[in-house]
Amino acid sequence: MIRERIGQAALRTYPPAARQTRGLEMLGMLLDAGEQSDWVFVRDSGSLVLGGLRERRAIIARAGSRRLIADSCCKAVLIWLMLLIISRLNTQASAGPSQQLLIQEGTLAAILACALIGYERLAALSGLAAIAALGPFRPHNQLFLLANVVVPVACLLVMVRAPRARPCDPRRLLWLVPVSVLAALLAHSHVSLPETLAVISVAGLLRLLHDPRLAMACSLVWIPVLLAGAARQPPANMPLLGLPVAAAVGLMLTLAAGRLWVMRQSATR
Repeated sequence: MIRERIGQAALRTYPPAARQTRGLEMLGMLLDAGEQSDWVFVRDSGSLVLGGLRERRAIIARAGSRRLIADSCCKAVLIWLMLLIISRLNTQASAGPSQQLLIQEGTLAAILACALIGYERLAALSGLAAIAALGPFRPHNQLFLLANVVVPVACLLVMVRAPRARPCDPRRLLWLVPVSVLAALLAHSHVSLPETLAVISVAGLLRLLHDPRLAMACSLVWIPVLLAGAARQPPANMPLLGLPVAAAVGLMLTLAAGRLWVMRQSATR
């Protein structure tokens, strides 16, 4: 039973279509080979995982650079919305509830829910409208704060123009559960939003070999996060943290772009 569960977990690395057509066959071969010894089972399970990652990488590479960049922008919007919701919930926990915060939280949650279900174009248009109504496009905001939303607005425009082609699935709303849990944990700890984004960035780097989209999305989200941090901190303190983080983000974006180029070249051969 344990070996069967391990084998099913290894099969999760394959695309859904491959699991439906060849999943039972591959699982049966893995269990039959694993009866010889534990080492053979571990070795074949690792080979199964690597094979699934290679198959996913080939499918992703065939999508084309434009589609992968557009997907990265769509993922960046989801991460950005998640961080905004967490930020508003933390502000409400520390400063007390207010009508403006409740409106912002409800608006952001509704936009994120639409994007998660699959209505990405509707979510992007709603996000642009929310930024225009509630965000830094109001006349009294500084030019620096306007620059803070240039990347999110650009990603939203890309989502309007080229949303991801995936079927609507209300089950994706379950992602709101970890967002709420994370917001509750951050409200009672010293973990900041940049540290949360750093954890997501590590996940993006771990997936870089077969899928550079999450790493590129995190790099895009880091830009407004760094700009927001620069607006709050005195200029004398920024080089202590801002420059190393900015260099790391630039390196991550370079690695993701390089990996995207390599995948694209291998797909055209």
